[in-house]
Amino acid sequence: MIRRIISVTMNPSIDVTLYTDGLKPDETNRVLDERREAGGKGINVSRVAHSFGLQTLCLSIVGRDNSREFSGYLEQESLPCENIPVNGAVRENLTLRYNGNTLKLNRKGPSVSAVIIGALIALIERRVRPGDIVVFAGSLPENISTGDYVELILAVKKKGVLIAIDNDIFTLEQYVRISPWLIKPNIHELRHIVKTEGDDPAKEAHAAAKILCGSGVENVLVSLGKFGMVYVAKGIALRAVVPEVEVKSTVGAGDSSLAGFIIGFIKECAVEECVRLAAACGTACVMREGTSLATRETADAVKDLITVEKLRI
Repeated sequence: MIRRIISVTMNPSIDVTLYTDGLKPDETNRVLDERREAGGKGINVSRVAHSFGLQTLCLSIVGRDNSREFSGYLEQESLPCENIPVNGAVRENLTLRYNGNTLKLNRKGPSVSAVIIGALIALIERRVRPGDIVVFAGSLPENISTGDYVELILAVKKKGVLIAIDNDIFTLEQYVRISPWLIKPNIHELRHIVKTEGDDPAKEAHAAAKILCGSGVENVLVSLGKFGMVYVAKGIALRAVVPEVEVKSTVGAGDSSLAGFIIGFIKECAVEECVRLAAACGTACVMREGTSLATRETADAVKDLITVEKLRI
């Protein structure tokens, strides 16, 4: 079976990164350079997978006003995509880079009707095959509730696909309903789900991930920044220890990590190697400027520096 990665991005963006030599209030700050590209967590996962040569498809809800620009960026990368058009514009998210600092401004995006959600479900159902991995990642349009999103995911799950989730909106009870194949929270998102706190991020992640696995989530992959990653599934718990590197930008690191784990799974790697590749992709991403993501080449360059150790179950 050839598994594909189908990414669903409900609220995509055009990411605009502006580079200046400083940011001074009440003064005119000159932009030295500008970068524009299609963005969104699901799209980022597809982008990393595509760099590894995997089959992927981006499905997004896209505002008509600037849909041509948005789709054009994906076409430049030869990244397959299909869009559901809506009134309004794809939101432009701004990232300001100055003197080694980063300031992010994220807009809301267009509103989406129930008719559009129905059209998106129909599109996903037409495109997926049993065994595909469907990634639901990123924020929602303002007028779509988490309950609506749960129902959308459950409708897609009936097609025999594996569900991967990366966002900060679901409660523990909603994860019980969805019972996804994989979730990838960071430590802050994990605290929101399980309501835990601790002084040791790895121990805290391990304990909280065990609760999620006991509640129906098949695989839990927790990104911990400089503390690496913790992975928990039934009968196994692992920690990836990452090397000290110069962090140039954390944008897209979680998306890169999620993609890395899925890539390893599709390539039928042992779970330890899936976790190693996830950590390598996250590490490779933070070593790059701006919104640049991990690629096969950058992940391979650091993969051997990642140590994966077993944790007590």
